[in-house]
Amino acid sequence: MRSSEAIWEGIVAMLVVYLIIWVIDIMGWKRLSRLLWSKVAVAGAPDYIVSVAARKLVTSGAIAEAEKLCREHLRYRPAIRVGRILINVLLRDGRAKEAAEVARTLVKAHPENPWVRFLWGDIHYFFMNDQDTARAIYYEALDVARRSPDSRKALKIAYKRVYPFLEKEGRYEEAAKILEEFMLTRASNFHDVEFLALYNILRQLGRLSEAREVLREGIKAYPPSKDLRKAWEESGFEGGEDLPPIPARGKPVPPGVAVTPVKTRLFTEVDDPIPAVASVVTDVLPGDIVTVSSCVTGVMEGRFLMEGSWKPGYLARFFSGLVDQKNPPYGGAAPMANPLSMQLLVEEIGTLRLLLAAVAGALGKLFGKKGWFYVVAGPDSALIDDVPGSLPPYDYYCVMGPENSFRFSEKLSCALGCGAAVIDANDAGIAWAVGYSRGLNKEWLEEVMSSNPAGNQEQRTPIVVLRVEKEPSLSRRNLSS
Repeated sequence: MRSSEAIWEGIVAMLVVYLIIWVIDIMGWKRLSRLLWSKVAVAGAPDYIVSVAARKLVTSGAIAEAEKLCREHLRYRPAIRVGRILINVLLRDGRAKEAAEVARTLVKAHPENPWVRFLWGDIHYFFMNDQDTARAIYYEALDVARRSPDSRKALKIAYKRVYPFLEKEGRYEEAAKILEEFMLTRASNFHDVEFLALYNILRQLGRLSEAREVLREGIKAYPPSKDLRKAWEESGFEGGEDLPPIPARGKPVPPGVAVTPVKTRLFTEVDDPIPAVASVVTDVLPGDIVTVSSCVTGVMEGRFLMEGSWKPGYLARFFSGLVDQKNPPYGGAAPMANPLSMQLLVEEIGTLRLLLAAVAGALGKLFGKKGWFYVVAGPDSALIDDVPGSLPPYDYYCVMGPENSFRFSEKLSCALGCGAAVIDANDAGIAWAVGYSRGLNKEWLEEVMSSNPAGNQEQRTPIVVLRVEKEPSLSRRNLSS
């Protein structure tokens, strides 16, 4: 009898502790709530608690504890979100084969979820260099995506994975069909690379008039694309004069400043951000400034949430529905229009702060003022990259910026011996210096980076080096705060 009472007393005590931490979490005191969850979470607890606790253990360096918690929890139920954190741990430890096995078990438990199949295939393709297995998984994922309730989103990823294999195998009719279906979605991840691939395949098939229209549409969608314009010039098509002009993007770079995008390998979650950047930036001078993409830094820090791994809560679904849902061709809607992005924000800033931000946004609309929601919600709300905004294998993830952009910039500055900054820029001519090392001027950085030299597509140039070549006084005047 006493034993039974003791058990119930323990359960009640645990529930009280959980309730207190839930309140702390809702209030937005996230640093404290995450620490507390990592201390009390046990396998079998709600998936949110376990995932937050495991992630905190990972960032605190308690990797073995995080792995143990995730593995034990997966024995209770095959929670995709918890499984994804375990996969992150395994990939970072160089155990890609084990990560693939975890993904396989998730696929087995969720056979109609296309997202876990993309994950399984991506581990084989990007982390194991096993293209044959990846190809088979991607083909299966395409079939699952076609019958998925979320097919509109899922097919955008499936098309992008499948068509390169069909093209490589010489199955041009099938590749053209996939790319034409992909193009009809006018998705923001149908880049100039896809336009060029479809153009070349149609030419291979002798469908020249269709190839011409695809190329014209591509140049219209991506006017700055040098590859598409070069293809037009080399194609022998007439009427080049009716092509849209290359638009000016952002402000002109100040005289005497050299802006050099750095081509890199694909940075992923297995990379330690500081050494990864330092490995490709080897010839900087003390007066240089090395800028890094906010999104890529967030990926390397593991700050993402996979589509299909978590159902957004009621508040996230409700408030995302209030965001402007305009979805321009090849441009994509606002990140906060996606419930998963809003869910990620809720988890980062807390329910209370989101409610206050929503009230501020409503008042701003009443008075004709924009951006009040983001002012109250904080910088994290503007740093979330939505699906499918990132490069594969992260094009079905909502990705946050780095946890502390200023601290990251200081560490990078010390490692490189020059200035450093984290930049979030877009093709609309807007750049935001999210964080920067001491002595740098925010406004100057944003002016120089407003032309978005790093790009937002397949350029794979997330690092840009700024060098003041002339007028040394320019460096002191504009780079010093």
